[in-house]
Parts: sequence; structure tokens; C-alpha cells
Amino acid sequence: MFFIFGYGPRVKDLGFDQHRTCQHCNNHTQWRRTEVTNWITLFFIPVIPTGRKRMVQCPICSYGWEEENSG
Repeated sequence: MFFIFGYGPRVKDLGFDQHRTCQHCNNHTQWRRTEVTNWITLFFIPVIPTGRKRMVQCPICSYGWEEENSG
């Protein structure tokens, strides 16, 4: 008998944020809000969440930061 364990992030799109100029790529676009949750998986099925953070990211280069009130 064997088990396949894994660990990795799952990203959930929470919608649009403000228009901003990215400090990294200098593009002016509407940024995205995302929620990144790390999961322990068993046979490629997420079983146990191990951490969660909410991010604001540039949709072009993915530069961003964690929201202060990530709950």
C-alpha cells in the first residue's frame, strides 16, 4: 500500500482592487485581490489547510503584498 502526500498553494481570485501603478513593472492597471491557502494533500485532494493570506497583486508581473487586515 502506498500514499501520495503533497503540499502546495491554492489561489482563489477575490476580484478587482484599485487602479495602481506597479513599482516593479511601471504599468498602470487595475490590481487583483487573491487569497492564497497552503494545503496538505492526499492523493491530490486538499485535506488540511495550513495557512492563509490575502494578497493584492499586479496582474501583469504578479508583484504585490499581503493585505494588513487578512483576517
